Amino acid sequence: MALTPLQTLNGTLTLIYVIISTIIGLKIASKYLKYKKRELILVGLTWIILMEIYWSSAFSFVAAIITGTGFEDNPRLYFTIGNLFVPIGLFMWLMAFTDFMYKKSQKVILLIAAITGAIYYIVFFYFIFTDVSVIGEMYSPVDAEYRGFALLYLISVLLIFLITGIMFALESLKSENSEIRLKGKFLLIAVISFAVGTGLDGLKPFLFESYLEIVLVITRIILLSCAIEFYLGFNPPHWLKKILLKEVE
Repeated sequence: MALTPLQTLNGTLTLIYVIISTIIGLKIASKYLKYKKRELILVGLTWIILMEIYWSSAFSFVAAIITGTGFEDNPRLYFTIGNLFVPIGLFMWLMAFTDFMYKKSQKVILLIAAITGAIYYIVFFYFIFTDVSVIGEMYSPVDAEYRGFALLYLISVLLIFLITGIMFALESLKSENSEIRLKGKFLLIAVISFAVGTGLDGLKPFLFESYLEIVLVITRIILLSCAIEFYLGFNPPHWLKKILLKEVE
């Protein structure tokens, strides 16, 4: 099936988003070489993995350009690509978060995340091989609708990232260091943008069925801005710090 103009725009924005997010995640992780802080690796890789749900859309779009069908005939591949590392990404994010906050509860928090992730893997792959429609259904060459336990798990991951991200950002805003406060502001904006963009994306079939493709484009634009904001929350360029910190101070 040929891509519609909006599907092409949506696929292009998704591909750009995945590429930019991957570059940003790698740049954050690479800062470990300079600062020797493991949280930089954890946060950088977490950001790449949290975008995994969009890998499937991006790869399916590329496949659609090449073959004309994308992954419509192979939803198992679509959902596997989009979910394979999500529990691992959540575990890494919680490891980074508990390095800063709730250090005493780190082992318990990570154990719960590991057990929950293992259960998700078992149930997910059971239905991948028995009845993939339980996980979701593709409705275009570049997108799918999640349902049931998969949708609930992805929403829970989103909420955990939102809550812990806000907590981390608010803690940064309390710092006496103006640069850390600036990073906290960018991180807070990024986390909220990510939650709005991803949440809207997940609920779009239920809330905006008549304007589905338009909403898809809007969510991708929000997520593109989110990727830039997240990077600025961990590594704002010197020229930007000079402008904004001067204004703040």
